[in-house]
Amino acid sequence: MNALVWNCRGLGNRRTVRALEKVVSSEDPILIFLMETKLVVAEFDSIKEGLKRSQGLVVPSIRRSGGLVLLWKKELSVSVQSYSESHIDAIVNQNDGSQKWRFTGFYGNPDTSRREESWVLLKRLSSNNSLPWVCAGDFNELMHSGEKEGGRSRPVQQMANFCEAINSCQLRDLGYIGQDFTWSRRLGNRGWVRERLDRALVSSGWAAKFPKKRLYHKANSSSDHCMLLLKDSPSTSRRKRGPKPFRFETMWLKEKSCADVVSTA
Repeated sequence: MNALVWNCRGLGNRRTVRALEKVVSSEDPILIFLMETKLVVAEFDSIKEGLKRSQGLVVPSIRRSGGLVLLWKKELSVSVQSYSESHIDAIVNQNDGSQKWRFTGFYGNPDTSRREESWVLLKRLSSNNSLPWVCAGDFNELMHSGEKEGGRSRPVQQMANFCEAINSCQLRDLGYIGQDFTWSRRLGNRGWVRERLDRALVSSGWAAKFPKKRLYHKANSSSDHCMLLLKDSPSTSRRKRGPKPFRFETMWLKEKSCADVVSTA
């Protein structure tokens, strides 16, 4: 089970579409969730054809702003439960129903003054069913100050509200493999700002059902956001010749002994 999640910042550019097609061809994800497509429904016909994904749901952009899409392989059974300008929530059936789980593509409100609306939505979604759940996307928020480099400091309470929403939903950050930041932008003479805005949150049930799944940050030159690839970690046999990759878990920072462990090391 591979899934691709990406804030593509518009699919009107052929270069961006080609970058997407290349990754889909190499990774063959069963699910593709895209944000900020900036397209209406009719404009997706040719893109679906290029991606070889005819099944899906398109949430159109409004005046070339926003826009979401969830696409899936035709042999996969997907039942969309709800959708809005900020999310697409679906139940996925694999192997004739033997693997039933929930996927939510999520896009946090880019307007800071309305960010709390996103957490209200997340909490509402969490109460809808108890299936193993993965919620992935661009949340437009940080969990702690270590997820930002450059620019103004993020208000502590703003990050705390996000963490409270995650805990309230009984989710945890899946962690990642790859570069630390998923979004970057140069602000003139002020230099670069880098943040980890994109992530996957999982329930304990989903983590237990898919223990080998890892989230990979894949850089690209077509968007200021990394692509997120949810897929199996390399097999043990393929990793014998080298050290195991380091995987950072955000929840480690909540342990009181974390600072002492780091200092000792």
